[in-house]
Amino acid sequence: MPPPRVALLGTFDVDNYGDHLFPRVAAHELGRRLPGVVVDAFSPYGWRHPTPLDDGWRAAPLGPWSPARARHLAGANHLVVIGGGELIHLQDGILAPVYEATVDELRRMAPSRWFVEALGPRLEIDCPVVWHGVGVPWVMGDAEAERIRVALADRPYVTVRDRHSAERLVKAGVDRPVEVVPDSGLLMERIMPAGSLQARLDGLRRAGGYPPPGSAVLVVQGAELVLPQLAGVAAAVAAWEGEVVIVATGRCRGDNVFADALEAAVARRVWRLPDGAAVEDLAAAIAGGDLFLGSSLHGAITALAYGRPWILLNVFDDAKLDGFADLTGLGRFVLHSAEEASAGLAAAVAAGPARPELVAALQRQVDRHFDRLAELASERAAARPVRGRSPRPNAYRRLRLKLTSR
Repeated sequence: MPPPRVALLGTFDVDNYGDHLFPRVAAHELGRRLPGVVVDAFSPYGWRHPTPLDDGWRAAPLGPWSPARARHLAGANHLVVIGGGELIHLQDGILAPVYEATVDELRRMAPSRWFVEALGPRLEIDCPVVWHGVGVPWVMGDAEAERIRVALADRPYVTVRDRHSAERLVKAGVDRPVEVVPDSGLLMERIMPAGSLQARLDGLRRAGGYPPPGSAVLVVQGAELVLPQLAGVAAAVAAWEGEVVIVATGRCRGDNVFADALEAAVARRVWRLPDGAAVEDLAAAIAGGDLFLGSSLHGAITALAYGRPWILLNVFDDAKLDGFADLTGLGRFVLHSAEEASAGLAAAVAAGPARPELVAALQRQVDRHFDRLAELASERAAARPVRGRSPRPNAYRRLRLKLTSR
């Protein structure tokens, strides 16, 4: 049997930490299960929209949907995997700010057609398409719901990452099985072992972006949407008896704007990572701290994966954060008002890290999910050869080999 070929589709080309974890984890996990597998990542703009988080590993451009492009992807791959991330909506214009583009440009690109319809039912007979722990950010209108129902009707495997997304699909009239699986970022320690992050942490310290050992470190993050509740976050930061590091996990979501405002609001020294911090730097900063406080889902996932307490600020009604609370059973650490942040930090410190058994149980669910993806890719590889070539040398496969050789 030839090695399976898998195409990953998502917004891996935006300046957001979580989006860059998805392809790295997927390439690693599929590689563990399918020796020789070829994994290519594709995003709306791909390498045409470089970000500091790429660190040399860039997705290929999808470009606008076309029948020829869909045929090429179907012929060159045995499986198309869509996700993760908040991909399942048809409001392409809202992506304009994260790509520094116009609304008209994003509507012309229409990445939603790739994420929802993908290859189309005829091509998907030969090259199956699956949803990989995606998010459905809001309830859909009638036209959107119809497109979703048609697209999902014959898909072999559909997963979302929280119950809210599953419920929104039900409201859209989707009557096929949809599974909820934990976010694949929970396996990130496999691609960035804690020991390997120490060198990154040492580098951040040498660059003056992280405090020396010896003090308790609070790692703080916030999207621009948290600004209306800045006072509550600032009060919690001011009361922290230790060092404070502010990180930007979502520069495309205004994290630097919030960081500047928070630094100005607190009458104490805070530490900031160097400009252009990469994925490993952000992981090292959070894993090297004693507690994470922020609005980033993957900030909290990083803390959980590396055995650190966390507090999530869901102050702008982000359902995926409440969904994370559901999956972990740690809803008391998801706050809906920043005025609760000081008390929340005290409670998180008193509670300590989540039980290792909880993390292991969540990771087993993600492992079963990747087992299913590998099974689907293997079945199609045994059934037919690929027709066509990858658009470039496979960076994510090389990344997987680099990570597993550490």
